[in-house]
Amino acid sequence: MKWPAPSRRWVGFLLLAYLLVVVIVVFTIRIGDFRLPELLSGVLHTLQQHGLGAGVRFGHVEAAANVLFFVPLGALFPLWFRNRRWLTSWLVCVGISLIVEVIQSVFLSNRVGSMRDVVCNGLGAALGVVLTWILTESRVCIGRKPPVHYPG
Repeated sequence: MKWPAPSRRWVGFLLLAYLLVVVIVVFTIRIGDFRLPELLSGVLHTLQQHGLGAGVRFGHVEAAANVLFFVPLGALFPLWFRNRRWLTSWLVCVGISLIVEVIQSVFLSNRVGSMRDVVCNGLGAALGVVLTWILTESRVCIGRKPPVHYPG
């Protein structure tokens, strides 16, 4: 079954919606307000008491969350750009991450920008780009008919 290519307008809408989510999460939500570090540390401690998640700390979970947070951006940008522009899509995502971290470092006293976050976000964006590449290339391959060989 050949999947129809998503409309650029819909992809643009989803991209803007997710960028809005990024802005809201990055600039308005403070993790400390939800007592997330304490809650997560308690969950990790309980899991480790039962032999699960040995060695996993809050920083590991935070890094994984930063990776996962940028997967949708990495997946959507290639669909939005014409001719897919794989590397450009990834670079745009890394640029967004850099801008976010600089704003956090310079303008937000309750936030700390870090290069680790940029690296994790870049990995997540790369994962999204690669997943989109795999899905779009498999869609293209499925739609192709094999060459016909005529007996000579």
